[in-house]
Amino acid sequence: MDVVKVIFFDMGNTLLHFHYGKSDDEKDMQGLIYLTEYLNKFNTKIKLDEVKQGFYENWMEGIKERRVTLTEYPIEDFLNNFLHKYEFSLKLEQCIEAINLFYTDYREQVYFEKDIYDTLKTIKDKGFKIGVISNTCYYDEVMKECFKKASIYDLIDSFTFSYSLRIGKPNKEIFKTAFETMKITPVEAVMVGDNLESDIKPALDLGMKTIWLNHKNNRINSEIVPDIEISCVSELLKYI
Repeated sequence: MDVVKVIFFDMGNTLLHFHYGKSDDEKDMQGLIYLTEYLNKFNTKIKLDEVKQGFYENWMEGIKERRVTLTEYPIEDFLNNFLHKYEFSLKLEQCIEAINLFYTDYREQVYFEKDIYDTLKTIKDKGFKIGVISNTCYYDEVMKECFKKASIYDLIDSFTFSYSLRIGKPNKEIFKTAFETMKITPVEAVMVGDNLESDIKPALDLGMKTIWLNHKNNRINSEIVPDIEISCVSELLKYI
């Protein structure tokens, strides 16, 4: 770790866990209620069922191949296509506000290790910078609010999200963008993530050090062999 300057983390299932609390279906339904209330400010005739069918279901159908194509699709296209029949459209900042409301319950119920702040703070105190490299089909601004909810936003030096880049892991370009942002080379970075295919393999191919977060204690049945394996993020401190 002598030459390492930056420790990059995956987001979902690594730093933050979004599938806790109520079911995703319940959170999505409540989110659609919030979204409908927001849209009613512009047109009171918009109904919840119409938002669900005309926007949400079309959006989910439209992005279902994102993990195959490694491409992210603009949410505003789906939202404004739905709103066209109501004869108005939302500006980008309004779309971000609307989707942030939709994501409310995911953000409010996000789970993270109880000592995550202390862990990241210790990493910073040791002289490392911290970055995030993550796939997400939501606006970057929406996901950053989740880091604020976990009180770790100010500890992150750079966020590299697939949404704004329109490319996702394991595409190596997202990693290269993160390197350029932090002005480092791959050998000066560590990648910490829970997914062998998306996090560990491309990082190894690029020459990064890798740490696999195996929080479910899965047996490695793969040709992908991380440099280090940990069961929780705080365990990382043993190795830096």
